[in-house]
Amino acid sequence: AAIDLDPSSTSIRRSLAWIHYYTRGYEPALYHVRRTIAMNPTQEENHRVLGLILAQQGEWAEAERAFREAMTLSSELAYAAAGVGYVLARTGRREEAEGILRELEIRARERYVSPVAFCILTAGLADVDATFRWLERTYQDRRGWMAYLRLEPILDVVRSDPRFEEFVRRMKL
Repeated sequence: AAIDLDPSSTSIRRSLAWIHYYTRGYEPALYHVRRTIAMNPTQEENHRVLGLILAQQGEWAEAERAFREAMTLSSELAYAAAGVGYVLARTGRREEAEGILRELEIRARERYVSPVAFCILTAGLADVDATFRWLERTYQDRRGWMAYLRLEPILDVVRSDPRFEEFVRRMKL
């Protein structure tokens, strides 16, 4: 395996964390992402992946801390802010989550904000219709994240909706 050839590669280790996250193997995902953070604590994506994993485990306070740390490392990317909003929404802090949504909408008027961020946040708010609108935009923008459509745990909230299977068919997944 690649990790055996280069155990100090943060890229390989983070990729392993992503693979385990998408297959819902959260403990091995945590192991790899924490090792990655130890090797490179200044990479935004490392903390964001940690936040995603912890959120799926229901470790909300730790997930929020991880997303907020990611935000301090890269204020330009909207994914970490969306992660914070996701956590806030899932923990009953809806107004705060909607505030982050409004901030992202304002930011999107001035520069590109990935529709993936809006998918994450609206899924956290359990706003199924809005999530599908943003999924459509994600599809139109040809975002690579769509390749994980069948796997992304955040999308569990929309998975039973018939529109979800339509997306899967369109993506030929």
